[in-house]
Amino acid sequence: MKRLLCVLLISVALLGGCAAMQQEEQKALLQPYYLGDTTTASTILDTEYDKALPFLLDASMVRFNQGRFEDAYTLLNESEAEVKSDETESDVYAASKVMGEILFNREFMDYEPKTSDTVLINMYKGVSLLALNKGSKARVEFNRTLDRQRRAVEEYKEEIKELQNDAKEQRAKQNRQISSRRRGDDPVLDLLRIQDFAKESVDQSMPEVNHWTGYGDFVNPYATYLSGLFFCVNGEVKSDYNKCNTMLKRVKGMVPNNSYVELDTAMSSDFARGRKNSKYREPTVWVIFENGLAPEVDELRVDIPLFIAGERAGVSMVSFAMPRLQTRKAALPFIQTTSGSTQYSSKMLCNFDRVMQAEYKAHLTSTITKAVASTATKTFGQYLAQRRGGQLVGLATGIFTSIMTQADTRSWLSLPKNVQLMRVPKPKNKTLRIQAPNGSLLASATLPDTKYSIVYVRMPQTGSVPYVQTIPLGN
Repeated sequence: MKRLLCVLLISVALLGGCAAMQQEEQKALLQPYYLGDTTTASTILDTEYDKALPFLLDASMVRFNQGRFEDAYTLLNESEAEVKSDETESDVYAASKVMGEILFNREFMDYEPKTSDTVLINMYKGVSLLALNKGSKARVEFNRTLDRQRRAVEEYKEEIKELQNDAKEQRAKQNRQISSRRRGDDPVLDLLRIQDFAKESVDQSMPEVNHWTGYGDFVNPYATYLSGLFFCVNGEVKSDYNKCNTMLKRVKGMVPNNSYVELDTAMSSDFARGRKNSKYREPTVWVIFENGLAPEVDELRVDIPLFIAGERAGVSMVSFAMPRLQTRKAALPFIQTTSGSTQYSSKMLCNFDRVMQAEYKAHLTSTITKAVASTATKTFGQYLAQRRGGQLVGLATGIFTSIMTQADTRSWLSLPKNVQLMRVPKPKNKTLRIQAPNGSLLASATLPDTKYSIVYVRMPQTGSVPYVQTIPLGN
């Protein structure tokens, strides 16, 4: 028995160490990336590394912002393969993962990409393919981007339905156990009561969640906008222009104060009507400013009572752990440029804080339910083990419970805090100077010969060296 317990505890400790090591490797890659240190970041990626999520996602962004679009596309493809493997798993395997999450911990399992992750994988694949002059393949990716957002709504509704059914089944099962319990039987864990208490405690610990508002139905304005813009500029049939018009109108409703989106929406209406002489057919540059860093995830620990039906004494309080979003800073309030005699300043297109907060809030009930079930089940097991096997077994089980009670704090860390937009007439000298709010020069971009183009400006932190890439947008 002692040997078995030792093996169990050592195995769990190794799992925990492996998860921590993955996160350390991820941070080691991102520290130079945040500063704009391309050489050091490349050195890390040029060596062998564990091709697992979310490291793969951050690696793809490093390559994307270095302008190594072939590498970025490959890494994004590998990331999507992991997502598809997760999506096509059998119901039995999916159920076993949920059970594993309860008995062990989410952190000790493969990273499960968020809905916002999957949408962005296809969006960045589309942009990478544009940069590689593979417009037909980019079309497929932008269609997938829109489809993923549509499916996210359906999956969320299904999750809510499953939660309600599971709670109903759990209540019926618990009532049967309590009513049929005889003297001398093992006590029954009152899990539903514990979960209700936990939800109230989390609500008190994070009152700000009640004020979080997203863009509705898991829509990411950034992904929707770029997909719509692609179909406007690369339209082949009327349905492309209609799709573009629908998407950009939707974005306009989400960011009503962005005059550039308003112009793009007017452009899409002209194109959908087939106006060949539209003023919007003049050579144009769209400047995309990916600013700062999206929220990271840390751990929130909450104390809750361990309610045990049929027992007056026992473990009185336990602590469960769950992920919590922590916002990070923007690099600059905005950027600006000049074309002709007109100065342009970037305006908000998408607030990633809102996108991630909305998804976090939507899945909060499920997150709490699983975290509490995991901690309460393991702690209850410790309680029973001590009753049956004495102090030694109880101690070993307690150590196991302590190690396993950790929140999964992994996330895609290289995403921006917000995305801003400028729509600028293409300068005659084919050079665009990107400036900080105080007028100082951040970078210069040499534009391609195409009529339309995108200039990507990525600045993770204040004072970091900006990444600037130019991408042809159609012919």
